[in-house]
Amino acid sequence: MEKRTITFLIVAISVALLGLVLIQAKWVRDTLVLKDAQFSESIDNALVAVSDRLERAEARQTLSHIPNGERGTALFFEERVPMGDTVAVQGQLSDDTLDELLRGILTTGMFRDIRERIDPRLLDSLITEELKLRHIHCNHEYGVFGDNGETILLNLYDAGDSLLVRNSTHRTQLFRNDWPREQGAGPAWWLHLNVPARPSLLLRSMWPMVATSSLFLLLIAAIFGYTLRTILRQKRLGDIKNDLVNNLTHELKTPISTISLACEALNDPGIPKDPEQIRMFTGMIRDENKRLGMLVESVLLSAVTDQGGMRLRLTDVDMHALLAEVVRNSALQAEKRGGRISFKPEAELAHVRGDRTYLTSIFYNLIDNAVKYCTVSPVIQITTRSDAQFLTIEVRDNGIGIPKQEQGKVFDRLYRVPTGNVHNVKGFGLGLSYVKSVVERHGGAIRVESNLEGYDQHPGSRFIITIPFEHGEEDKTAALRG
Repeated sequence: MEKRTITFLIVAISVALLGLVLIQAKWVRDTLVLKDAQFSESIDNALVAVSDRLERAEARQTLSHIPNGERGTALFFEERVPMGDTVAVQGQLSDDTLDELLRGILTTGMFRDIRERIDPRLLDSLITEELKLRHIHCNHEYGVFGDNGETILLNLYDAGDSLLVRNSTHRTQLFRNDWPREQGAGPAWWLHLNVPARPSLLLRSMWPMVATSSLFLLLIAAIFGYTLRTILRQKRLGDIKNDLVNNLTHELKTPISTISLACEALNDPGIPKDPEQIRMFTGMIRDENKRLGMLVESVLLSAVTDQGGMRLRLTDVDMHALLAEVVRNSALQAEKRGGRISFKPEAELAHVRGDRTYLTSIFYNLIDNAVKYCTVSPVIQITTRSDAQFLTIEVRDNGIGIPKQEQGKVFDRLYRVPTGNVHNVKGFGLGLSYVKSVVERHGGAIRVESNLEGYDQHPGSRFIITIPFEHGEEDKTAALRG
């Protein structure tokens, strides 16, 4: 997939995801506004209902003081006619009876002190009941105030909330059906209600929807991230494989060309065939043939490792003897570059259960890398140490080093540390991934510590391998290895 296409997909999906988030945020905000309006309406309706019920309660109390002979007419008046409206009953009640009834209600009700007209316990129970009828179950504070600012009644959980109650927009007039008074007869009285937990109530009512939608958004974002990571990883693998094919083609063409030229020289009758030249040409053919074999072996080992075809033949391995042999066989490779390889066996215990062939190959790989990635005479030092559980082998070199940000990737298959457009060292990024696979198949671990050349007094890399002692647990470890 081309880089432009990947960039377009990333931008498109990011815009779509951002759009979903914005739409979700707008939906949540609009829903909160709607629920807030519904909440306010419910509270206002509850206050109106409280005011009506309080007024009817006062009317019933007034009727209880009317003589029995007139109570039926008064009950008819209470049920059929709102306070202050006498039109509908003018034909049914005499003027004297109506005047007397109204005068009794006004005298016993409206002209009483407001503190006598309001029963605090009744008011509290009415407010609680009306709020519950509208599914508002929370603490509330209320107060009764006059137009002149006088405070008649306060029910607060916190004394500092009186101003909030006074300034609350949720209010209704009490006894609003009182008979019209003369000018200056007294102020109107207002019931105010405040709900301190209002924001949390609104959020609590919405959290299931918000949580569900947020979960889906997070799921979409996670899938997007995983898809993007997969696309980028596949692109990187594609680039690496293309680079592998190009390098492999180049690496194979070089020895093939050299062998071809040497064979032609040996077959050319015009070239003198003294023993020295014959040895030179046959040596070239032998070296290049060995190089071809190593290239093919690297690819095959990688394929075997990747397909899980590695089968260990476990034996008792003396790692000191194995490392001494590797150092002896690799010494010439370093000496050709003016360098050296030293071995310091400092481990008290050096025998492990493992496959000698595979263990040998990993140290040849590490030494080969140490020689190749060195711009000066290579100096390689191999040391061992042990404790109660592990044998530790350290391979230290004085090479060019590995950048810190790349150290976690050098063991990835087909990965090579970027060097810009300079490719002085040929390879396929298979060696260290193979080394890691062998070490892990032996139940061990490998890590690298490195300093870049030119940025530290001791440039180079340290590869630290730990292999566990198994102490008679062969059957268990063999089962773990598969």
